[in-house]
Amino acid sequence: MTGLNRHREQAIRLLDGLGAFERPWMREAFRTVPREAFVPDTVWVWRADDDRYHPVARADGEERWAGMVHHPTESVVTQVDDGHPVHPDGTGALPTSSISAANAVMTTLAAADPDAGSRVLHIGTGTGYDSALLCERVGAARLTTVEVDRSLADAARGRLRRLGYRPRVICADGESGWPRHAPYDRVLCTASLSRVPRAWLAQCVPGARIVTPWKSTLQPAGLAVLTVAADGRSAAGRFGVPLTFMDLRGQRRTASPLPRVYTPQRGADSRYGTTALPPDFLDDFHARFALGLQLPGVHATRTPTPTPDAAPAWWLSSDGAWAYLQGGEAYQWGDRDLATEAERAYGWWLEAGKPQVFDFGMTVDGDTQRTWFGDANGPSWPVGPDPDAVSGSSPRGLTADATEG
Repeated sequence: MTGLNRHREQAIRLLDGLGAFERPWMREAFRTVPREAFVPDTVWVWRADDDRYHPVARADGEERWAGMVHHPTESVVTQVDDGHPVHPDGTGALPTSSISAANAVMTTLAAADPDAGSRVLHIGTGTGYDSALLCERVGAARLTTVEVDRSLADAARGRLRRLGYRPRVICADGESGWPRHAPYDRVLCTASLSRVPRAWLAQCVPGARIVTPWKSTLQPAGLAVLTVAADGRSAAGRFGVPLTFMDLRGQRRTASPLPRVYTPQRGADSRYGTTALPPDFLDDFHARFALGLQLPGVHATRTPTPTPDAAPAWWLSSDGAWAYLQGGEAYQWGDRDLATEAERAYGWWLEAGKPQVFDFGMTVDGDTQRTWFGDANGPSWPVGPDPDAVSGSSPRGLTADATEG
């Protein structure tokens, strides 16, 4: 047995143990589609010593490369900095495409749960691996897969064709979907976003399912599973198993505004107070998810502690305010009282019985998007504004160089 085959069989055993193959077809597709055929010969590995992504070539170590490709719970970065590494030595700063961890791929496929005859719109072609798995389920003729990066789209199309898969591979802005082949029974997005594009609903049949990783500024991990209503204009559903994916390029998570809104002078001018928030209030994933729904636009940054027994310190920041919290003390500046907002949100989570991410859901209705607790009639919070609406630009359309092939 070759090294690649050994790693593949080991991955199957581990994924079986994790219960990753929720449908029989998923296990069969995983075994049929050679994952290694969708990974370029050079991948990227982050190193803590310089906080950069370093290239790792297949030729430099076949065994290491194979182990990375077939690791069941870790993704492999296949592109950095949109294909142009920013550092002079060829290292990268931002991962911009990957082949997702196998267990994450199976989670999204299970959530989408396409029937054999489903018409599927896949957003975020990437390497083409997910598209090949979908071809095994629904057939290439029923799959339209969209990738905004031309180099990635062309490479994925080539890989798919070499293995005999010929879905429609589109180079375009996935936020606009692809109306030419609508309507769709499933929309599966494999890039993370904070607002569900209206175009997707318009291109779905009633009862269609939309599955997409979802994030807030406070919590980058989530998975929205929505069903399109009979009127075709709205969709609602719960959050599923939380996942973190590369951001949809038009909705990249903004960097923390803290370096911009904090200055030493503002520190000297800050308001002093106390806070009842425990030092680990954002360490619980479910608490952080709930707070992220209630505090749109708020970022959290944990500062390193000087000693292991020191109390953690947190910075909360928004476009016009910041708060520094440590040891029951709070220093704040700006147009919002972020410490009090966080106290109220955390207090609500405690009083609600510490609900988990699965207890929350989302409704998309035209320009209105909101998250809720319990059911659609329960406590709810508006999702942050549409970036296009804020900037005053026109709604997104197809990219100027959109191509089909």
